[in-house]
Amino acid sequence: MSKEKELQVTNNASIQLNGIDGNIDQIDDEQEDRMRWDNKVQFILATVGLAVGLGNVWRFPYLVQKNGGGAFLIPYFIMLIIEGIPIFYLELAIGQRLRCGPIQAWNKISPRWKGIGITPILTTVVAASYYIIIIAYCLFYLFSSFQAMVPWSRCPTYTPPGQPPNVTLPLGECANSTNVVTYFFFREVNDVTDSIGISGGLYWKLTLCLLGSWLIIFLCTLKSIKSSGKVIYFTATFPYLVLLIFMVRGFTLTGFQNGLLHLVKPNFTRLQDPTVWLEAGTQIFYSLSVGFGSLTAYASYSPIKNKCGKDAVIVSLINCATSMFAAVVVFSVLGHMATNKYNECIISTNATLGMEAATNKCQISTFLASVGSGPGLVFIVFAEIIAGFSPPQFWSILFYFMLLTLGVDSIFGSIETIIAVLSDSSYFKNTRKEFLSAGICTILCLFGFIFTQHSGLYFVEVFDAVTLPIPLHLTALAQILGILFIYGMKRFSDDIEYMTGSQPNIYWKACWYLITPATITGIIIATIVQWAQTKFRYHPWIRALATPIALPYPWWITLMMTVIILIIILPIPIVAIIHCIRTRKFALCDDNWRLFGKKNNKENEKSTAKVEF
Repeated sequence: MSKEKELQVTNNASIQLNGIDGNIDQIDDEQEDRMRWDNKVQFILATVGLAVGLGNVWRFPYLVQKNGGGAFLIPYFIMLIIEGIPIFYLELAIGQRLRCGPIQAWNKISPRWKGIGITPILTTVVAASYYIIIIAYCLFYLFSSFQAMVPWSRCPTYTPPGQPPNVTLPLGECANSTNVVTYFFFREVNDVTDSIGISGGLYWKLTLCLLGSWLIIFLCTLKSIKSSGKVIYFTATFPYLVLLIFMVRGFTLTGFQNGLLHLVKPNFTRLQDPTVWLEAGTQIFYSLSVGFGSLTAYASYSPIKNKCGKDAVIVSLINCATSMFAAVVVFSVLGHMATNKYNECIISTNATLGMEAATNKCQISTFLASVGSGPGLVFIVFAEIIAGFSPPQFWSILFYFMLLTLGVDSIFGSIETIIAVLSDSSYFKNTRKEFLSAGICTILCLFGFIFTQHSGLYFVEVFDAVTLPIPLHLTALAQILGILFIYGMKRFSDDIEYMTGSQPNIYWKACWYLITPATITGIIIATIVQWAQTKFRYHPWIRALATPIALPYPWWITLMMTVIILIIILPIPIVAIIHCIRTRKFALCDDNWRLFGKKNNKENEKSTAKVEF
């Protein structure tokens, strides 16, 4: 073994590069105490669990039927190829090569642009804070399913004053509502106020479910990937079993084929609408979980010699296949619901206006097109359908436990990302993972209380609609530009060759150099323009009317969302400006990487970087 060579460079951070003859895997094993995945299967399942989430079940099917049926798959797969997979690969490669979470990874690339790693962490914190409430809803429905009759199948009753106990009447508000399931979700699960401006305090039932949700997350991430990596074998595979069971059940229902035909029937004229392409690109980001920093953190636990490009393609294709599989399951069941409503409409209209009027008024496609997405789909529409299954308790427990596992997998990624970032810093490097997990879950739980107040549902709607698209796309764009102009595509390609055995091919380079950043820039601009032309509305439950109505958000909500988005994205320029002022150097990149770039490739391959604070 040759004599060790040391290069010390100080510029707001000390980077020590040790070049030692020998195998770098051996260096990692001997010198690096970073945790590792137990095996390749565990890593693939973890990334699949991170990518496959609730959006595959409640958002993708809605987007397909809304945006041209089978024709929507054209922009969806185009965006996957030119936007999703290249970013997925880039994030995996950064984490695998630099062996740390997103903040320290970009601190190693350039302390000046450390903000590129801070923004995805802030995005993760915001997303986890409101995403966990969906798990709380699942717990609420799970607990409610262990009853002789699922409570959303009929209105709650009361005994009128002066009547014997066996004389009961349905509550007037429920009886006057459009259906029992809608009443149950708004009044029993959330007990909402009439306006987002009326807090109503914490709703104790939902708050307990939130605490229970974070307790589950804490127990599963107790020892970081050493514990969550074991749980992932179940949580990443169980949803597929449940979807398969529901598909078999759906194919036995009357009218299931109507839903499938509505789902896949192409309407190519919809492709002329730019909104369709915008929604396809945005869905790819949500679906693959790019821009959150979680992929970088997950890849940092992989062996440095690993074909991460192959992993990116495999996981991306599994995710898209899961979305289509879930769409088939969802619309086979919705087809049954729409067929029943169609038959009821025909009978009632024919009795009063005649068959000709009935055939003109009643359309299966109309019933299917009215189905929304998000919580309304799984907690209202599907709950109503499940109430008609036999026995409803079994199907309800199965369905909402599946949603629970999908949500838990996604939250795992958020917690592991934050743990990775804290563990990389000198302040928490020696802190036990149990304490880190407990602290993170506690803080995020406190943030989540805004969503368990009586007006919390309205905040969930607005957070889900506007907080993530701009930060996610800006993060991805900043990462690509950082690799191109700061780290250097030649150096990045050499790193990939070292890790995988081959240079990235023309497809990857074409995407990273031009196609992907141009596409993301277009999506960001289109999103801002669309928001400027949109009057955002929420749907408060009006108790006097016993129904939700659409109302515009008050001005202070718009201001609050704008501030949150700015808090997420501003670390990128602020950190850069502060660093430039401190060092009095205003070049795009640091001297660290200029000096590092002078090393020949063989020395670079034998070096490992350690940031000392």
